[in-house]
Amino acid sequence: MTEPGRKLREAAEVMDRLWSFGGWEVTQTHESLRRYLVEETYEVLDAIDSGDADALREELGDLLLQVLFHSRIAEASGQFTVDDVAATLVSKLSARSPHLTNGHTGPVDVAEQEAAWETAKAVEKARPSCLDGIAMQQPALALTEKVLDRARRAGFPDDLVPDELRVVRIDGSGDTESVLRSAVLAFAGRIRAAERAAADAGVAPGGSTPEVWGLYWECVTPPA
Repeated sequence: MTEPGRKLREAAEVMDRLWSFGGWEVTQTHESLRRYLVEETYEVLDAIDSGDADALREELGDLLLQVLFHSRIAEASGQFTVDDVAATLVSKLSARSPHLTNGHTGPVDVAEQEAAWETAKAVEKARPSCLDGIAMQQPALALTEKVLDRARRAGFPDDLVPDELRVVRIDGSGDTESVLRSAVLAFAGRIRAAERAAADAGVAPGGSTPEVWGLYWECVTPPA
C-alpha cells in the first residue's frame, strides 16, 4: 500500500526539477498564471458536474499543479515554501476544528462543528469591514451573492439593498457581467464607507444594528 502523502512529496519534487531546468517555468509569475488557475478551477467544477471520477481526479491534479507552481514561485523570491502552505492549512484546520486536537474520537455533531468553525474563524479574522476577505475577482453574480450575504449577516437592512443587485437584467448587449460588477463594487464601496463613518463615531466593528446602518448609510449617500 502506498504511503499516504508520498505522491504529494513526489509531485513537489517534480515541480522542483522543472524549476531547476530554467525553462518556461522560471519565467512565470503569480500574475501570468492567473488565467490558468481560473481555467483549472472551472474544469474541476465541470468534472464534478460530469460525475466522472477519472476526470475529477485528473482535473484536481491540474489544480494541484497550480498550488505547487505558485508555491515554487514564492519560494524563489524568499517568501514561503509549499511546506509553509501545508503548515498554514494544518494550523487553520486545527484551530477551527477543536475535535482534531481535544482528544475527541466519536462522531461529531454537524451543528456544533459549524458553530465552532464560525466562532474560530471570527476570532482569527477580526476585520474592520464585514466584506474583508471576499474574493473580489470572482464572477459578478457570485460576488454579488457573497457581498449581500456578508452584509446581511452584519445586520445590513434588506430595504437598503439597491434594485440593481436584486434583479439581473440581460439585455442582449453582452455587457451584463461588467454592469453587475460595477454595481456590486459601488455597493461594496459604500458599505465600507458607512463602516468607516460608524467607526469614526465609536461604533465597534460588527456592532452595527439595522438602525445604525441606516444612519451611516445616509451619511455616505452620494450628493444628488
